[in-house]
Amino acid sequence: MQISSWQQAEHNAARYMRHWGYTDAVARPGGPDAGIDVRARGALGQVKYQAVQVGRPELQRFVGARPKGSTAQLIFFTGSDYTPTAVAYAREWDIALFRYGLDGTMTPVNDNARRIHRRSASAPTGPTARPAPGRAPAADLGFWQRHWRVVVGVLLLMAPLGSIGDEKTYTGPPAVDVLKFLGILAACWLLGAYLLATRGGRRVRVWTRPLRVRVSRDSARPDRSGVLSALTAPVQEALVTEAARLLSAGRRQHQVDRMLRERGMGFLERGRILTEAKKLAGGR
Repeated sequence: MQISSWQQAEHNAARYMRHWGYTDAVARPGGPDAGIDVRARGALGQVKYQAVQVGRPELQRFVGARPKGSTAQLIFFTGSDYTPTAVAYAREWDIALFRYGLDGTMTPVNDNARRIHRRSASAPTGPTARPAPGRAPAADLGFWQRHWRVVVGVLLLMAPLGSIGDEKTYTGPPAVDVLKFLGILAACWLLGAYLLATRGGRRVRVWTRPLRVRVSRDSARPDRSGVLSALTAPVQEALVTEAARLLSAGRRQHQVDRMLRERGMGFLERGRILTEAKKLAGGR
């Protein structure tokens, strides 16, 4: 899940909380949260979408936002990092600290977070989004709901043959009747072929340079080239700021480049980020 806005960051945190066992965790971006971004029966989450480090004051406000008498686990998420005083305060108040990447990955920062993360270490797959409302699994659908495209598609392929000899359709002259038949044949076969090609949830994509048709599943692999161009300006600035901070801290350029590559950045995007980061680090 690519993180390019604070709303996506909150939904990504809720997905991970459900994966860790808080199955009713839900994020409501834009609604009244009183300092809490993700709520579950046994846990409360706060998500920061910023380039600067999270300090102790942010964690203090998070503790203050917890309802009086609540024993819910506090979980804090950020896309940047934590100051040493924030880590010490989290240890004192049993707050789990996580750092998320722009590709949706989640990394535990302190022992409380690692304890929560280990709950799902044996799971074969990562967190999954909630199923779309109103969409039932294929196994629960009836025969017609699962195969109507095939049935209708085959009938459309056969329909032109059944129209041959119909006196109401073909009234002459012969040349006009031939054109009518070819038109009916083309329309029925194009629509029938489309229904057959899109059976089972497939999608059909058409390119005209050169013209080619590709049939793919809904779960096709995402194209990760040009990720930076799809990101918002604050996220680009966050990447540049983080890279500059690492360079100023003594990290080698190839180490920063590897960090960007692990976050899904392409070759050209990494080059642009490193160029801007070196300028920023040199001016500090």
